[in-house]
Amino acid sequence: MQEGNWREQLIKETAVIAYIDLANVFNWRKTLKWQIRIEDMIRSIWAFPAVKEIKVYYGTNDREPEKSKALHNRIRKAGAILRTKPVKYIRKTIDESFFVRKSTLKSFTPEATTLVQNIVSAVQSSGSVIEERKCNFDVEMAMEMLDDMDRVSAVMLLSGDSDFFAPLERLKIKNRRIYIVGVRGQVAKELFDIKDVFIDFGKLYTGKRTALESENPAFGGTA
Repeated sequence: MQEGNWREQLIKETAVIAYIDLANVFNWRKTLKWQIRIEDMIRSIWAFPAVKEIKVYYGTNDREPEKSKALHNRIRKAGAILRTKPVKYIRKTIDESFFVRKSTLKSFTPEATTLVQNIVSAVQSSGSVIEERKCNFDVEMAMEMLDDMDRVSAVMLLSGDSDFFAPLERLKIKNRRIYIVGVRGQVAKELFDIKDVFIDFGKLYTGKRTALESENPAFGGTA
């Protein structure tokens, strides 16, 4: 679909709900090389009269409660519905497999294997703790999309995650149109296969574009 045609198609819709996998969207910043201001993103979607609801899915970080609360307030103030739950921190075991797959390690020379083992020992002795943040909303988003099916002519998904293929396939069977908003190179092939329309996020977003400076500006002033 050529530039401009997706806008015409959206205008023809009778009812659209937008679902924003915000953590996934924030991952697009490195490719875009600019910040995503949450209010501007939501405003860009509200610009289409057919959009009846915008639902944003993002975790609550209990380790940074004030920053988390501030971002959530901005989402709500922009007119979106926020779905949230606590962010979990999963402690990772530090061993050779943390740095390289065991199957790969077997092909290393003895010298290289010793080097990896020395690195592991150094990290372990330093007392460093490696934690992985986890707060996935795939199930919640899928359930809501299916629950909302009878209220929409189409859904707009801002995510590149292939896990959404199954619920979108169900919506497609029920003749609901699928708008995938994303950044090329960061959208799974399965979503391209199931979509009716792909919208380049950079063409949809009409807000301010500040150069990317921080690795984690999600709780900052421009996220």
